[in-house]
Amino acid sequence: MKYFSILFLIGIILMTLLSPLIFTYDPYEINLSKSFTKPSWAHPFGLDENGKDIFKQVIYGSRISLTVTFSVVGLSFLIGLILGTMAAYLKGYIEIVIMALADLVLAFPKFLMALALIAMLGSSLSHLIFALSFSTWAGFARLARGEIKHLRKKEYVLQAQSAGANSFFLIRRHIWPNIFGLMAIHGIFQSSAVLIAESGLSFLGLGADLENPSWGGLLGIGRAYIFSAPYMIFFPGLVLFLFLLSLNYLGESLRDHFDPHR
Repeated sequence: MKYFSILFLIGIILMTLLSPLIFTYDPYEINLSKSFTKPSWAHPFGLDENGKDIFKQVIYGSRISLTVTFSVVGLSFLIGLILGTMAAYLKGYIEIVIMALADLVLAFPKFLMALALIAMLGSSLSHLIFALSFSTWAGFARLARGEIKHLRKKEYVLQAQSAGANSFFLIRRHIWPNIFGLMAIHGIFQSSAVLIAESGLSFLGLGADLENPSWGGLLGIGRAYIFSAPYMIFFPGLVLFLFLLSLNYLGESLRDHFDPHR
């Protein structure tokens, strides 16, 4: 299953990156004469109410879903790493304030916090990334702080410190390289949570681009035709399910390999 997960993830990412070259015409082109055409060899996912190819919309929609997911995880990783390091090294009021803010963020469900922020700021790609990043960074910060406090007691770190190495050198040379693996594994699992949250917001019509919908947006459109054209919701949902399943399997495999606490 691990190899299937990797191949599926690579396949989706490659199709997303190469979609402008793969498809020679606009996937959102309307052709009302072919509305609700069922899946076939020519159109494996069928056509929607406007005669648009659902397979091509799924591939193009992945650009929004994956852009939001990886942007949020990358930004949260960076913010959490910096704040977690500050909390572990500076201590005192700085640590108390950072961890109190992290606890406050973690106390609210990711989806509800992002929903409230999007409702206040409005729907756009930048607002969606900001809202999801604001509700995601805290887990990275707590993980970074805990691991750094643990590593600071290691013999090789104490020896480097006794030899005159400053804090910046210790962090760059000994601390960050040794927590990167665990942070990356946490990032993979957070990618699933972020993708679910983004899909849920898009499903409710609060996504980044309503005219070019992501996977969640396609599910939101297809729910109106769940009985007359169930394939409109089945195939986008299937791709989303398989992508999330592949991410989780990949994360489990990497955690079993790299996590020293397991």
